[in-house]
Amino acid sequence: MSHFSKAQHWDVPAAFAWDEALDHMELRFTLHNDPALIRSLVIYLQERAAAFNLCEGTLEKHVGIALEEALLNAFYYGCLELTSEQVRQAKAEIRRCGSAFSISQRQKTTPYCQRCIHVRATLSTAQAEFVIRDEGPGFDYSVCTPLVIDDGELSRPTGRGLLLMYSFMDEVRFNVAGNEVSMVLHAGHGRGDTQLDAD
Repeated sequence: MSHFSKAQHWDVPAAFAWDEALDHMELRFTLHNDPALIRSLVIYLQERAAAFNLCEGTLEKHVGIALEEALLNAFYYGCLELTSEQVRQAKAEIRRCGSAFSISQRQKTTPYCQRCIHVRATLSTAQAEFVIRDEGPGFDYSVCTPLVIDDGELSRPTGRGLLLMYSFMDEVRFNVAGNEVSMVLHAGHGRGDTQLDAD
């Protein structure tokens, strides 16, 4: 039997930057029914994408916005099954009081309290793909898909999150059920035509 000791090692500098040698990474997360987890996960994923030189500066912020909007949609509309009007009212209540009764009640009520958000991030030097799935019933994304994006649409009270996702990612796809969204950012990202597809 051979033994590996500290005296028997390859000549690798102690401070070797392993991030520079990394060319592929797949991460999986399960978020329980708590929106407080969303922001910290977004920051972590932004940092991972930046480590692969896929984004920096303003683009890194845009990636974070798209991820946060997708995760919040999964939480509010998927896991909690709130309507657009209920979400608007809840957000207004959060701004006034710091919390919303409608959200806290659903977080304690079956089946909403048992639902999770599943996140898979696959990153390489070529692209980053983020897949976000909630355990809700899904929605008809076709009625919300923006075929044309302009400044006026970004001020609309509903669908703003989807518009931002389409604006800041190269590809946006939903599954047939409407409870899973895949967003892709290519290396050398430049705003071309966003691909709007269903799996």
